[in-house]
Amino acid sequence: MADVTVHPHGNRWAVATSDTSSPVREFETREAAVSSARLLAEGGTVDVVDEDPSTLAGQEDDVDPAGTVGTSDDGMKDDGHLRSEQGGL
Repeated sequence: MADVTVHPHGNRWAVATSDTSSPVREFETREAAVSSARLLAEGGTVDVVDEDPSTLAGQEDDVDPAGTVGTSDDGMKDDGHLRSEQGGL
C-alpha cells in the first residue's frame, strides 16, 4: 500500500511513490497519470500536485519556437555545424 504523488514533470505528468526519489512512470496526460497512480496506490493515498517539484519546469520556455536563434545562412542551426568537413582520405 504505497502513497503516490502525481505532478507535472517537464511537459509530461509523473507518477512517484513515497519510497522513490524519481518518478516511476510518466504520461502525456494528467488523467492517464492519475489513473495509473490509483492502481499503483493499491488503496493508499493519491496526491495530485499542480507544480513541478523538479527543475524541469520552464525549460520549454528556453527553446526558440520559431527556430531562428543561431541559424546560419544555409538554414541549419549552429549545433548542426559542430563537425567540420574533412577532405578525402
